Amino acid sequence: MYKVLILTKNILAEQQLQKQLQLLDYEVFCSKESFRNLKLLSITDFFPVIMLSETISNLEIEKFLPYIDQTNSLVVRLVMDEPNEEELRVWQELGVTGGLAKSLSFDGFREELVRLQNAFYKELHENKKLESPAIDKIENRTMETSAGRIYFSKKEERLFKMLLEAKGILIPRSDICAVLWSEGETDSNRSQLSCITTKIKNKFKAAGYQGDTIITKWGQGYGLNPDFYTYLSTDQAEESYPEFIRDHRKQDSMLI
Repeated sequence: MYKVLILTKNILAEQQLQKQLQLLDYEVFCSKESFRNLKLLSITDFFPVIMLSETISNLEIEKFLPYIDQTNSLVVRLVMDEPNEEELRVWQELGVTGGLAKSLSFDGFREELVRLQNAFYKELHENKKLESPAIDKIENRTMETSAGRIYFSKKEERLFKMLLEAKGILIPRSDICAVLWSEGETDSNRSQLSCITTKIKNKFKAAGYQGDTIITKWGQGYGLNPDFYTYLSTDQAEESYPEFIRDHRKQDSMLI
């Protein structure tokens, strides 16, 4: 049985949707507080399907979506009528996989939801081979290291691969924003970039790597700590970590 989380501003507005999903043998949980309280967003990790109600604006979605780990979760935007190409493009830029119209018939709703799930998991399991030996270790937004397994969201993976390809060279924040978002560097995207960076750091820390991963320098940009890059390329965590402690204990890394 699939578990579905519906994030909404009005639980009553989702009653019919809940009934449809339950008839399709989905286990449904509906919440109106999770997207408002970032501390509660960790609940999203337990749901393979997350639906964003039409009662939530795109602006609100843009603010809290970076806090959702989309590695193993299909994120769907709920709308009243069939979305057009422009709406789909905007949602995809936000990190939403696709749209689902509540106006669909029961059969149409079932088939479209299955299609979205199939497309999502097909993309999730595609192997992407790049030039860098360290980048080659990232498959299906997953990276195996001697410190543990790391799961990335789409934007986390894109940022991390950029930093790997740079091989320790700092990348200006504006260049990163231009790659991650079509509108480039904005106040909102700067904030999201900071959140994405923090999430990557925390994931490696949770996996067991206690050194610095991503470093930032005012006016220069973002980059991987050189010792961390060596560790990723060689899996020599025990050898690189003590050297990192000696050389970087007093380093003052400032968030941009």
